[in-house]
Parts: sequence; structure tokens; C-alpha cells
Amino acid sequence: MTPHEAWRSWDWQPATVTGLAAAAWGYGRGVRVLWEARSGRGVERWQVWCFYAGIVALFVALISPLHAMSRVLLSAHMAQHLLLLAIAPPLLVLGAPSLPIAAAVPEGWRAAGHRIGRSPLFRALARTFGNPVVSWLLALSVLWGWHAPALYQAAVRHESIHALEHVTFFASAMLFWWRAIQPSGRRRLARGLDVLYVFTGSFQGAALGFLLAFASAPLYAVYSVTAAAWGLTPIQDQQLAGVIMWLPTGLIYLVAAGGLFLQWLQATERATQRVEGRGTVDTDVALAASGETT
Repeated sequence: MTPHEAWRSWDWQPATVTGLAAAAWGYGRGVRVLWEARSGRGVERWQVWCFYAGIVALFVALISPLHAMSRVLLSAHMAQHLLLLAIAPPLLVLGAPSLPIAAAVPEGWRAAGHRIGRSPLFRALARTFGNPVVSWLLALSVLWGWHAPALYQAAVRHESIHALEHVTFFASAMLFWWRAIQPSGRRRLARGLDVLYVFTGSFQGAALGFLLAFASAPLYAVYSVTAAAWGLTPIQDQQLAGVIMWLPTGLIYLVAAGGLFLQWLQATERATQRVEGRGTVDTDVALAASGETT
């Protein structure tokens, strides 16, 4: 594949297109239902923008020519992984999709979902995968497992394995970012620990990027011939891939950790103000009681 051919290579897989369209339509319908009484009820406008930006990121990763380019360039494949791991998932999670999508589905579906959610098996799975340690380790295992040369090259050569790679990347990343941001429901990760959770998560992509950027020889033979059509040697392509996985991914994680750190400070300040407020009230009550006694 040459650069000229790549820009005409859109991958309109029915399952992918249908899934993205259904998610976009369902979220939008749910937002309209929630906002019928008051604009901003349930989700704010900025959250809606985040969700649809996440859908666009998935479109670029899975349907645009980037998908075709990932078969011939390691750097393009890393850009695709960047979108699936560090851009689309946090944007979708920031959109708080559970409430709008629940509002969009029929009442019968919601009742069935509640019944499934109360089942012992589902609760056991939710406890297991809702554990921050499990979600962190799962993201680590999926990232490094798929970048082992044998699995990685199998994904490039076989579209079905490539699709499985994308599903596991996206699912593990959604779980990771949902646990970090926790847009709805009870927090399973305390303030402060969420900062550590995301900050240490940034080391995963950074370490992989560092390995790719500074390896002395190409790690994936599947790209040994195809990179030349793009004016790159295999090692140059690999170095560019390492920079993509290292710097942008690390920056995204650090920005997220910084945002969570600010939320932690704000929560701590509010808690301190509440304690001081109660202390002031208790003092006033004590003084009033003392005055009445005297």
C-alpha cells in the first residue's frame, strides 16, 4: 500500500459502523429524554461534547484510512492504539454514558437490566472487575500481551485477530478509565488513590514507547518491507511508533492525573470547611447554653 492508495482505504465494516451509530444515536436520544424537563439534567453540555468526541476518535481509529495504514506502518498502528487506549475511552467515560443510554432504552429493557444486575453471577463479576487492582493489572496485561511479537504480528496478518486485539484494548481501557474517573455510582477508588492509579498507569505506555524508540533492531518483521513505500526504514518507523506511544500517551495520563489531583484538593477543602463549620456551630451552641445557665 502506498500513501496515495491509503487515503482511499476506508474500512466500512458493518459491525463497526452499526455499533458506533447505535451508541451515538442511543446517547443522543437519552440526552433528549433527560433534557425534556431541564437542559443539563443528568449530563452537562461539556459531557455530551466529550462523548461524541470519543465516538469520533473511534471512527478515526477503526474506519478511517488509519486502520488500513496500520497494516503497513508500525507508527500508524501505534497511533491507532493511542486512540483506542488513551483518547476515546476517557472521553466516552467523561460523557457519563450510563444514565443517557438507560434513559434511551425501553422500560422493559431497563427492568431486565436491573434483574441481570442483581444476579449473583453479575455481582461477582462486577466486584472482580470493579476492583481497581484488577482493572489496573488487566490494562497492563492486555497492553504488553498484544505487543509481544508473535501476537502482534498475528494481529497484523489476520483481520479476525486484529479485531479481537481492538476489542480487548478498548474494553480494558474503558474499565481502567471508568474506575479512575467514576462518572456515576459509588466510588471504588478513594480520592488521592485515583491520582496514583492513573499516574502509575502512565508508565505502561511510556515503557513500551521507550522500548520501541530505543530498540537497536526492528521488533516486528511484518513491517520490514512495507515501511519502505512510505520513505521510512523499519527502524525509523519503529522509532516513530515509540515516540507516539511514549509522549502523547504519557501527556494524556499526566493531564488526567493532574485533574484528579485538583479534584482531590477541592474535596479535601470542602471536607475541611464542613468540619470547621460544624465546629463553629458547636461552639456557638455551647456559648449559648452557657449564657442561659448563668
